[in-house]
Amino acid sequence: MMMLRRVFKLLAICIWLPLTGFFSFFVHIGGWGAIRRVTYCSRMWGRGFIKILNVKVKIIGDPDSFKGGMIVSNHMGYLDILVHGAIFPIRFTPKIDIKNWPILGWYLGISRPLWIDRRSKQKSIDAFEQIMDTMKHGIPLLVYPEGTSTDGENGIRTFKSTPFQAIAESDYPLLPIITYYEPMEDGLPVAWFGDMTLMPHLWRILGYKSINVEVHILHPIKAEGRSRKELAEYVHNLLEKEYWNIKKRQHEKVKMQDTALAF
Repeated sequence: MMMLRRVFKLLAICIWLPLTGFFSFFVHIGGWGAIRRVTYCSRMWGRGFIKILNVKVKIIGDPDSFKGGMIVSNHMGYLDILVHGAIFPIRFTPKIDIKNWPILGWYLGISRPLWIDRRSKQKSIDAFEQIMDTMKHGIPLLVYPEGTSTDGENGIRTFKSTPFQAIAESDYPLLPIITYYEPMEDGLPVAWFGDMTLMPHLWRILGYKSINVEVHILHPIKAEGRSRKELAEYVHNLLEKEYWNIKKRQHEKVKMQDTALAF
């Protein structure tokens, strides 16, 4: 049964990718209007993927109330991109390394992402200017300031302050969100992190009947005079506190279910 599930999902992905890629290719050509349009293509792309993978997303909060600015989340791997892309019409900010990935790098490029290259000071300056321009045009940006993905078991890594500079130097809002995946029955993490190889992890993900994830949308924040480092620390502490509260509630929920089964 699990093998059939994997085969079915792979076939569905092989159909969905070229369909959305073909449509997005023509939509993405042009200026800021095209960038705005392609964010909605990315939303359609994400929604199709989570449907294929049977990722059940529970949203706590109102995503449609956020009209532009920067969205900040903890990060646990490529599933986050699908989930967040399905919820918000966003412009992605992936690492420049992904641009060279076979097929996927080209495909992601169609979404008109803002490629981040931290190895060059000049390119970091260029990225900052593009971030400001993107927010100026009312297009939400998605940023994972941990700088890498984690398993989420030990909380949230310290945020890199560079992405917060654009918020610190402007009046644009920042929307903090928490992404939390419920534990799987096999005890293995949904997260893709560390030295995990992509294909074996994806093969395991394809085998799951369903994946449950909660996305908690907190209140928007403005800099209010904070420096980028102060803002990064403030947002990190806010998300860290909320993340542990969510994990605590989940632990109590599982404990209650186990108690009920015992009786």
